Amino acid sequence: MLEYLFFNKKLCDIFIEFLTRKAIDYEVSDHEAGYSVGVPENIDDALGGLVDEQYENLLQAHVDELDDENGFEKNVAGVGIELADGTPCTIRIDPDLMSRMLNEISLEELRDMIHDIAKQMENPDNRPLCHT
Repeated sequence: MLEYLFFNKKLCDIFIEFLTRKAIDYEVSDHEAGYSVGVPENIDDALGGLVDEQYENLLQAHVDELDDENGFEKNVAGVGIELADGTPCTIRIDPDLMSRMLNEISLEELRDMIHDIAKQMENPDNRPLCHT
């Protein structure tokens, strides 16, 4: 399941409306920091690209709105993943670093990389890299 995080209920609702219009299944969870919307990983690549684009547009709209309202109260970023036992987890990332990474790779690639790192942390493989 791919997780999309929102710190604003209004934006979360807009995202859910988008998913509903596109007939995409989803699950919503409330968290301390906001809301997460889970979308199945097995959706069509083109549709997945539209979902990522919608998410990025909503986040940018939120950033622009906050910027117009006398700046940010908090500048935070994170990626939601699911641990091996099924527990949802938000990996916090320095916002400036996240911004630089997203200039080079897609949100989906970043999420996959962080998910792979978490899997390796839960199940370390200490063999030398040359032994695959």
